[in-house]
Amino acid sequence: MKGPRTPLPELALQASADAPLPEIQRTRRQFFNYGLPAACVALAPGSVLAAPKAPLWTVKKGGKLTYVLGETLPRPVDWHAPEILALLERCGRLWTETNQIYRRPGGELIKQFGMSTAPSPLELLSPEQLARLKTAMALTAVSMNGLAGARPWLIGATIEDAGYRAAGLTGKSANAVLSARATEIGVPVSSEFEVKDDVFAWFAGMTPKQEAQFLCYAVDGALLGREGAERISTEWLAGRQTAAADFVDHERRDYPELYAKLTVERNRAWVPRFETMLSGPKPALVVVGLYHLVGPESMLVQLRRAGFEVN
Repeated sequence: MKGPRTPLPELALQASADAPLPEIQRTRRQFFNYGLPAACVALAPGSVLAAPKAPLWTVKKGGKLTYVLGETLPRPVDWHAPEILALLERCGRLWTETNQIYRRPGGELIKQFGMSTAPSPLELLSPEQLARLKTAMALTAVSMNGLAGARPWLIGATIEDAGYRAAGLTGKSANAVLSARATEIGVPVSSEFEVKDDVFAWFAGMTPKQEAQFLCYAVDGALLGREGAERISTEWLAGRQTAAADFVDHERRDYPELYAKLTVERNRAWVPRFETMLSGPKPALVVVGLYHLVGPESMLVQLRRAGFEVN
């Protein structure tokens, strides 16, 4: 993976300690939820309502039931599935990957976890990977002058966020819609990451190789463009998992260290949460991104290994 060092142009990140953060809701692959300042990204026009189908699994153990909803990649339309909204009203808790709760201002978190004076893991990228990075930054309208000193994971997260914006994939996610509805009707909401601060810290815990691989992975996602992302999402909604599974297999094959942390480790960590959900008086509804639910180490596979019945 490592090739002759090809230094990028100087990057600069300007993040105020009290700067407001974007309110874009994210899927499994983009659970970080922070992007560039508005001046660095060309924003897409607003979205409209639509009513996609809802891929839903039931998870059972000891006579207790939990529901798992697999949400798509960001789409140009807001998520709207009346049958799932009705199901939420019969549930005792909603579980998501992340939320919009911050203990500290986003700018402070960027400075602590997203910036570094250490040698950049970008030197682990091959000339071809660096060329793809440059293409993705141009495609997503990310300013090369806006990220000096940023760690590769932060560059990747920024490109990912900007890519969806540039493609007009800014509709509200299932996570966002269901979380808002749960708050309205008094259903408690829990998250894999209790607060956004924990997400920053999780990224900062990556090894240099994992960071470099995450950056390449984010570039691959951005280069899918609107057409590629919509193909994965529409196939998912039609009950066809091949496109999503292929992207996860690409991650497993080409970025094994990242796959271990971003996919396998997190999927396994959901099993004890499901065990806890069994103690509730009502079923829980779990909402995760589609990439968590496909592949040889998916969340569903982990649950089956732990003795859950998954349908």
